[in-house]
Amino acid sequence: MNDFIRPTPSTLGLYEEGDLDGLNIIELGQYLEKKTRIPFCIRGNIYQSLPEKEKVEVAEELARIRVRDPGKRFFSGVPLQAEVDYEKRRISDPHWKIFGILYEGALYQKKISDLIFKEGLVFECCIIFITNQLFGTWDRDDHQYHARVSLYGFPSLISLAGLVEAPAKPKDFYIKKQMGTPVELLKEEFQGRFLDYGDSRMTEVLKGYVMQALFLHLTGDPFCEDRDCRLFNSHWQEEVLHAQMNGKYEFCPRHAAILKELRGQAKV
Repeated sequence: MNDFIRPTPSTLGLYEEGDLDGLNIIELGQYLEKKTRIPFCIRGNIYQSLPEKEKVEVAEELARIRVRDPGKRFFSGVPLQAEVDYEKRRISDPHWKIFGILYEGALYQKKISDLIFKEGLVFECCIIFITNQLFGTWDRDDHQYHARVSLYGFPSLISLAGLVEAPAKPKDFYIKKQMGTPVELLKEEFQGRFLDYGDSRMTEVLKGYVMQALFLHLTGDPFCEDRDCRLFNSHWQEEVLHAQMNGKYEFCPRHAAILKELRGQAKV
């Protein structure tokens, strides 16, 4: 059975947003190209080429899609001028730091998609947008917004802040935190068992997530049920680290075969 539902992308385009805190985005592109033989290009910060008037319009839209109360369904209200001014400064500075704002993920993805289409890119290009900002989606089961690591589609969004905040830390971390143990002491005690901001392992871990974005483009399914495969849909920090750095193999036999077939197509 052929796993591919769409033609192989002609290129892999990687965008970046904000201060990625030491992430080596070129290494991610090289990794993708090595595994697939599909050429990659680093497309930089999507906001930098926008004219001043359009930056103001984008800032207003971003201010509208902030999730102000994670416990309530999102509604688009009129943003404060201070919020618009903040977003204008943020998108004008390619090295902007994280500030703890949660954005409505689907609407964030839609805004980025609109900007990418204006650049003339089409679906034949697999676009991956890596950001230091935090986005979330509404969970219908517990009726609140949750931060996410990724939203796959066109484009695929991957959040470094989400990779730190979304997968759960070890259970004992939360128990001791509730008992009043300072977070800094907990980080020392549980060192190595979860990712933190500026983590030296971030580039290696992101390799699996950019590959998930590619598999969504190729097969319609970015994930794998094998916890040793880099495509495993991890919900705990320790699962993330196991799948991306300590698994029995990089990819399970099925997904390894798909990549082998992909490289074979590139030879033709």
